[in-house]
Amino acid sequence: MKVLSPRLCFILCQIAGFSLLFALWILNGEIAGFFLLLLLVIMSLLRFRVSGTKYTVLLDLAACVAMVTLWEYAPYALAVPLFSAMYLGIYPAAIAVIYLFFNFEPLLAVTLAFGTLCGLFLGFWERERNDKLTLRDTAAGRYYELESLQSDLTAALAQVERMTAVAERTRIARDIHDNAGHEIVAAYISLQTARTMLDNQSTDGLELYDAALERLNTGANKIREAVHNLSAVTFLGVDNLRDTCRRFPACKVDFNVYGDTTRVPIYVWTVLEACLNEGLTNAARHASATLVSVDLDVTPHIVRLCIENDGVTKTNGKSGNGIRNLRHRAAAIGGSLSVDAGEVFRVICVIPIKEDVL
Repeated sequence: MKVLSPRLCFILCQIAGFSLLFALWILNGEIAGFFLLLLLVIMSLLRFRVSGTKYTVLLDLAACVAMVTLWEYAPYALAVPLFSAMYLGIYPAAIAVIYLFFNFEPLLAVTLAFGTLCGLFLGFWERERNDKLTLRDTAAGRYYELESLQSDLTAALAQVERMTAVAERTRIARDIHDNAGHEIVAAYISLQTARTMLDNQSTDGLELYDAALERLNTGANKIREAVHNLSAVTFLGVDNLRDTCRRFPACKVDFNVYGDTTRVPIYVWTVLEACLNEGLTNAARHASATLVSVDLDVTPHIVRLCIENDGVTKTNGKSGNGIRNLRHRAAAIGGSLSVDAGEVFRVICVIPIKEDVL
């Protein structure tokens, strides 16, 4: 069952008021009463269909006052525009009740008071309802925005975990290759050289030496295989950004790097990758770009990523969910993201580098 709204109650009350006025006109059939009733109906329909015409209710009040001498029920007709004025929030219109000071009638006073109070009640109800609906829509918008941000952060967390695992595997492989691997290979070469110096020794000693050399060679091969298996099969950090730019199909991407990228923590790379993807997506979907410039600048204290295309992007002054979520992600790690949608579309992400997390 549909609950009555204040707007519907207002319309029903107006219909009831016009019906009563029509009944009064039927009683005496005055032509002035007919034209007054017709004017009130037309003006009510005008306000119902055309926005910004609520102050025409003052014209209704003036017409009712002007008809007082021509139709004996015109003072009762004042209740209808008073009711509408109070509902629409035009409270100065209540001055029309001053008519009672010149021609007081108990029934007329009750009628005007009833119309005024009903209009006030429905008006307050309508505004309270609209405020609640606005609050609900605002809360719903924030909820969906937070839900979208949560989804992005969940995906970013999974990406950080993956990149951390891959980076750790890469570090282990590098340590094995640079330290233990080199030492074992050096020992193997040294033993090969020493083998030529032991040709005149006993057969048993040479067999034992050859067996140890063979085991050392097998161990070196296993370390080499382990290093190969531990090495990352995907690009990380700046290599991933460069590969993304290289594979962008819409237009040419000019990628430039300045500074020492090894200073950038893994969790920062995830935000930079998301910014790059968003900038390239905007260039492909919303701009007729022929060239995209991507500049990555790493200083001792900050990392700055700038994505700029030479097309024209129309945003109508609004940012999409992707940009808003990126702002939240950048702010979560102390950074900022700005968008310039003037003659060119430019996305700039600046994130501080914290020494204790390098």
